[in-house]
Amino acid sequence: MGENISVIIPAYNESDYILRTLESLRYIESIKEIIVVDDGSTDSTYKLLKPLTYITLLKKEYNSGKGSAVRHALDHVNNKFVAFLDADICESASEICKLIEYINQCDKAIIIGKLTAPARKGGFGIVKGLSVKCFKVMTSQRVDSLLSGQRIMPLDFIKSIELPSGFGLEFKITLEAVRKGYKVIEVPVNMRHRETGRNISGFMHRGKQCIAIIDTMRNELKRL
Repeated sequence: MGENISVIIPAYNESDYILRTLESLRYIESIKEIIVVDDGSTDSTYKLLKPLTYITLLKKEYNSGKGSAVRHALDHVNNKFVAFLDADICESASEICKLIEYINQCDKAIIIGKLTAPARKGGFGIVKGLSVKCFKVMTSQRVDSLLSGQRIMPLDFIKSIELPSGFGLEFKITLEAVRKGYKVIEVPVNMRHRETGRNISGFMHRGKQCIAIIDTMRNELKRL
């Protein structure tokens, strides 16, 4: 498949899912290292991961957000390309092979997994719709998978930008890619992650996402 790849997986209380995700990545030829950042989990995530010899396991004492976990991992990456994957996509993590195929098709590109529609209704699409519209205002480009956490990019690119600490990570990365002249390639994949429903916990989770993304968008609009 060409280039060697490092995979970064931030994990916060993912004991029910992460082992299945890692096992699906373990024997993919192009993946030369898997770096998992336990972002202050309070469940058994770290205990489950500690015996695994085929991953690099990093631990943060306190939960500090997805972007912060990624920043922590970047100094440990040893390959030219780095992939970000969510910890809860389980066996569907193997779909990363579809993204890997696009690495050498463009000199400057980030490759984003375009997920299929969720099996059940969660939110009302407010966060996604707002972010897509805001992104188009900023860049004149439409990216449908703007908030997808499944993506591959050059290491030198991701290390060249200032990453937000929380859920605004993907928006910021995609925006900086366009600003720096990178092509954004969206690749349909059959990846599925844990879906939050229309209940209190689901709305709380999406609310945190929305606040973080809006904060990132507001900061970026100030630069226009």
